[in-house]
Amino acid sequence: MSDLMDAKELAVRLKVTPATIHAWHRRGWIPCLRAGHRPVLFDVEAVEKSLRERAEQRGESDAQ
Repeated sequence: MSDLMDAKELAVRLKVTPATIHAWHRRGWIPCLRAGHRPVLFDVEAVEKSLRERAEQRGESDAQ
């Protein structure tokens, strides 16, 4: 099973602020799981995969 983290824990792991995690989530850049209305939990593997894919897509569009 994947690790689930809240925004604060994920921010520490990714070396960003919790506000950045929430902004990425609102923009649809990273997936989340809702446990009721709040809190929002993040699957670390899914988030890292989404960020890698986004970086690859941006790299491809920059090369064109």
